[in-house]
Amino acid sequence: MDIIKKILWRFLFAIGLFFIANFFYSKYQFPKDVAKYSRVKGKIDTAFANGEIVYMGESSNTSFNPWTDTFTYSISDYMQMYLPDKKITSITHESFHPGLFLKMLNLLPDDGRKRTLVITLNMRTCGPSAMFSGNEASNQQEALFYSQRLPLLTRIFLSMHYYDNKNPMERERLKFQYWRTRALNKNGFENPDGTVKKWLEKVAYSDRPEKWRHMADAYIKEFAFILDGSNDRVQDLDQMVKKCKKQGVNLLFHLLPASRDYAQLLYGNRLIQYMDYNADFLANRYSKMGATVINNYKNSRSVQYTDQWYPTEHLNAELRREIAESICKALHPNKLVEIHPEVNNRPNPEIRQPMADTMLKQLGIWH
Repeated sequence: MDIIKKILWRFLFAIGLFFIANFFYSKYQFPKDVAKYSRVKGKIDTAFANGEIVYMGESSNTSFNPWTDTFTYSISDYMQMYLPDKKITSITHESFHPGLFLKMLNLLPDDGRKRTLVITLNMRTCGPSAMFSGNEASNQQEALFYSQRLPLLTRIFLSMHYYDNKNPMERERLKFQYWRTRALNKNGFENPDGTVKKWLEKVAYSDRPEKWRHMADAYIKEFAFILDGSNDRVQDLDQMVKKCKKQGVNLLFHLLPASRDYAQLLYGNRLIQYMDYNADFLANRYSKMGATVINNYKNSRSVQYTDQWYPTEHLNAELRREIAESICKALHPNKLVEIHPEVNNRPNPEIRQPMADTMLKQLGIWH
């Protein structure tokens, strides 16, 4: 009996000591750790606290075309122009994805206010190149702080590396394992190479020019995959829909445009069959689950992409404005105002950027 009392007292003493340490850590050291390890957390807290409509996205929100754009308004900036009576805030960071957006929802304040979340649905982030990115360990370290747990506990988790901290070499191994083992000939798809690995080998050993090979290689890596319910990012999106329903948050997904035209120039229907399927999969799945889905997947032309040689969702001002307009029409169709950017703040049609399709035409290579 005495032993049990001693253990109990020591246990209570340890708990008390932990809470005392947590108090001092929270007051004096935690803000410094947030500034050092999670620079986005403050922006998340501010956006959720102040915004009626919160736009959550990655670099597609703020990227601009240095060749043709004379201004740098983001998608969320345009949304504020279209809906001046609504307070629109944004959370934007490079390489963010649904798994991180899901964790951000832990920071939503329970203050009874009705909020709308507009979340970027980037099909490419659901593929192996993004899922096994070398940046993911730093993203997961950042996301440790997207929590309502005791600050000292977060610091302990950080010290113990209690998050997905696989090193870049391990992630590269997982990525190549995915390309080597996942069949491309299923669900009615036809592909003579069978896997991404075999397809990439054919490109690497082809006699086509090096610039074409690099571009073709990138498009296969970014888009040759088939989504289903077992995909980690799809499961994150599922949880996001359920969590928003539970918390009474209005959720809107907007599916970004993808470089479909260049994929078709490179491979005809062979690659875009996967892209079209995945876009339809995401749009249909989350519409059925009750989220509003704005599908801008096919709403683009090659000239509107900032990056001509690699498939990103970095878009010029014209397309950023169109996306913002489509979102605002879905949210408040009767409250949009007309916007008229100044003449010197319009895209410059006289500037000609180097175009990838020009290179393909000069080489005489299509698919």
